[in-house]
Amino acid sequence: MSAAATGTERGAVGEMRASATSSRRAPERLPAAAAVAVAALALAVVAGDAAPTTAWAQQASSPFAASGAQGGSASGAGAAGAGTSGAGAGTSEAGASGAVPSNRSIEVLRLDCASRLGRREVTLFGNGTIRLRDGPIGKEWMGLAELGPDELQGTLRRLAEEDLSDASHLPQGVVGEWVEKCDLALALPGGKRQKFFYGRYDTLPLGLFRVQRVAEELAAKVALLRDVEALPERYEPRLGDVLKRTDGMRYRVANFTSDRKGVELDGLDQPLHLIVLKEQMRMEFVGIVSRER
Repeated sequence: MSAAATGTERGAVGEMRASATSSRRAPERLPAAAAVAVAALALAVVAGDAAPTTAWAQQASSPFAASGAQGGSASGAGAAGAGTSGAGAGTSEAGASGAVPSNRSIEVLRLDCASRLGRREVTLFGNGTIRLRDGPIGKEWMGLAELGPDELQGTLRRLAEEDLSDASHLPQGVVGEWVEKCDLALALPGGKRQKFFYGRYDTLPLGLFRVQRVAEELAAKVALLRDVEALPERYEPRLGDVLKRTDGMRYRVANFTSDRKGVELDGLDQPLHLIVLKEQMRMEFVGIVSRER
C-alpha cells in the first residue's frame, strides 16, 4: 500500500470521526434565533407578561430547544413563583398594618352615668361581653357577663330598630351636683357612632328611652353575679380556716408548703388532701365557713 493511499484512508477516517462528533453535538447547540426566542419568553414569564404554561408550549415547539426549554421554563416558573410569593407577603404585611380591631375591643353600647355619689357604667362589646362598673368613684365594683350568639344578635336587632333622629337636641331637666349626668354611646356594626348627653331625670324620646332600657337590662345580667359566693379579694389563709370549695365540700387549712406559696388542706366531708397555690385559692374556694380566733 502506497503512502498516498495510507494518507487518503487516514484523512477519510478523520473526516468520519469529525462528522460523528459534530452530529452528536449538533442537538446541544441552539440556533441564534431560537435562543433569542427562548430568552424572551423566559423574561416574559418572570415579568408576568405570559403564563408559564403558554411559555412552555411555545418553547417546546422548537425541536432543538426542547431540552433547553425545560430548564428555562423551570427557572422562569421558579422566578415567577418567587414573585408571587413576594406579592403575597406584601399583601399579608399590608393586611397586618391595616388590621381591623377585634370585636373584643369594639364598644357597641356604653351607658355611663355619674354624680358625686358614685358611678355606674355598662358596656356591651362586639363579641357579646358585658362589663359593669358600679360604686363610689375610684372604688367601683367591676363584673363581667357574656351574651350567647343568639342573645347578642337579638340585642343588636333591638338597638337597630330604634329611631334616634329626634334625640339630637334634648330638653334639659333637673340639674345639680347630686343628679346623675349620663353619657350614652351607640355604634352598631356598619353604622356611625352616636353620642347622647342627658340627665337622669330628663324626659327622653321614646327611641332613646328604649336604648337606655336595653343597657339597664344588660347591667342587670352582670349585677346578678355580685351575689355569687367568693373568697374576699385579699384573703390570706390561716391555719384552721374552714373553706367551702366550688363543689360545695368543706376543707380545713392544715399547713403551708416550705416556700409558703402553697396551702395544704384536709377534706372534712371526704378524705382528701389538697395542695393549692395561694394565688389560685379564689378559683378553688368560694367562701369562709369558719375561722379560729
